This record gives sequence, structure tokens and C-alpha cells, in this order.
Amino acid sequence: MNTVNKPISRFQNIKVISFDLDDTLWSGTQVLIHAEKTMTSWMTTHTPKISQSLSSDELRNRKIQFIKNNRHLRYKVSQARVLFLTELFTEFDYPQAENLANECFNVFYAARQQVTMFDDVLEVLADLNKHYKLIAITNGNANLQAVGLDDYFDFCLNGEDFDLPKPHGDIFQAALTKAGVNADQCLHVGDHPEHDMLGAKEAGIKTCWLEDGRHPWLHDFIADVTITHVRELLPLLLAQ
Repeated sequence: MNTVNKPISRFQNIKVISFDLDDTLWSGTQVLIHAEKTMTSWMTTHTPKISQSLSSDELRNRKIQFIKNNRHLRYKVSQARVLFLTELFTEFDYPQAENLANECFNVFYAARQQVTMFDDVLEVLADLNKHYKLIAITNGNANLQAVGLDDYFDFCLNGEDFDLPKPHGDIFQAALTKAGVNADQCLHVGDHPEHDMLGAKEAGIKTCWLEDGRHPWLHDFIADVTITHVRELLPLLLAQ
């Protein structure tokens, strides 16, 4: 269990705080459930042959198999969904399958941006934004403007825009370059021990693990600090 908080003095030179988004600032699971249901409802109206032939579980399993068959798309979450839908609509003989797939994806994508922030997140971001440059690094396809966070963050990097997403180093290095800081001037906050903590650690970035009980800590290093809610960042960083 990673429970050791190292001395606050280690964060005195921090200029940039990078945040993961899904499951750090809001429940990614709940957002995706909502988006999938919204998309399924759209398909019931616009592609009824599919809804009548495939259950939600069968549709989900088909998408999983599609990704397995197209490993080059496993990190391209938006592109993969559009291509899967195009293939599906073609199979069921819907005309202009590609256009229909893009329309269906847009419905999913809009619903995917309808997030409910964890308690106090906006207040915490507002306070931190007064003292630090805030950036986001995500493997998902959330859009800062669409979720209402563009006023708090300088920019967001999405994993699907890179050859390899977190925990691979390119996206972290790109974030440092764009933010104009060295690795030891950045603190990364995220819930995933591998994608967030290992990736940031290997990039030389200081690490803050948001432990929510969903992912076991299996590394032989400990995060620089461990929290259970982003509100705990305020006394750690602003009390210095």
C-alpha cells in the first residue's frame, strides 16, 4: 500500500500541475455508461435492425473483438469507435454507413462530455490556478471546453493524438515542452498507478497518486504524495 507522503519541501519548485481527467476529476465509468446508453438509444431509433439483432452485451463484445482484430487502433479511442460503427452499419446494409457512423459517434461524444465533477473539484482548480499553471494529460477523449474546464487549464494533451499514450513518455515530454518547464517543476496528479504514476515517474515528473481503491499499487517505488481527493492538494501546496 502506497501511503507515505514525502516532505512538502519537495514541491516548493513546482510551477505546473498536470491532471489526469477520467476518474481523477470525475467518474469516468459513470460518464462512459451514460454515453453508451445515449448512443444505444440513438441506434434504436436510427439503426433499428441492429438494436433488434444485438443486445447491449453483444454489441460491446463485438467492439472488444474489433479492437483485438485491429490492434493499431487500441489507443485511438475516437477513430476506433467510428470505424467499428462503420463496419457494423455496413454489415447491416445501412446506406452511407460512414456518414451514419460519424453521426452516431457525435451523439456518443457529446454525451461523453456530460461529466459530473467530484465534490469541490472546481473550487480546488480555481485556487490552484491562481498559483500554478494547470494542464491535463489524458488517455481519454474528453474535451476541456466541452466539459467546462477550459478556464482553469492552459491546455490538454490526449493520448490518442500520440503514437503511444500514457504511460509512454512521449506525451509527458510533450506536455513539459509545451508548458515550458523542466520535469522537476511539474507535479502529475492521477488515479492510475501505471498510466499516471509510472509514466510520470519515468519522465522525471513528481507524482501525486489519487488512491480511490480501484487499482492496487504494484510498483517498487512510492509516489511523492498520496491523496484520496484533489482537495487535499490545497494544504499540501498552498500552505508552503
